[in-house]
Amino acid sequence: MTAELDRRTVLVIDDDRVLADTLAQILRLNGFQPVALYSGEEAIELVERLQPDIVLSDIRMSRVDGIEAAKRIRELHPECRVILFTAHPVSAAMRHMIHGLGFELLQRPLHPEEVLTALRRAPQLGGEAA
Repeated sequence: MTAELDRRTVLVIDDDRVLADTLAQILRLNGFQPVALYSGEEAIELVERLQPDIVLSDIRMSRVDGIEAAKRIRELHPECRVILFTAHPVSAAMRHMIHGLGFELLQRPLHPEEVLTALRRAPQLGGEAA
């Protein structure tokens, strides 16, 4: 574990279980309190009980995608910070919409240091995100 502990709770949401579990393990080893979840529906159901500080979610998931899940999570838990990620190209319009919702965006492949830096920096307020 690092000397710099961060006890914030992070919901890691991805329907790729290996990726969600790997990200959660990286966060755990760096002092965060991650919870790996494997669908947007599961995250929406558990957000009030878990009260996360941050949601780290893939955009493309079956049934409820990451953007829709993030919107619903914010309705239930408004102070939660949201960082979305995707391996797919993001149009300028979609990027603008994501930032307009107050969400941040990371592009895959995700590198552990990039994710940790994003989680540790001050939240972006409706504009310039990674």
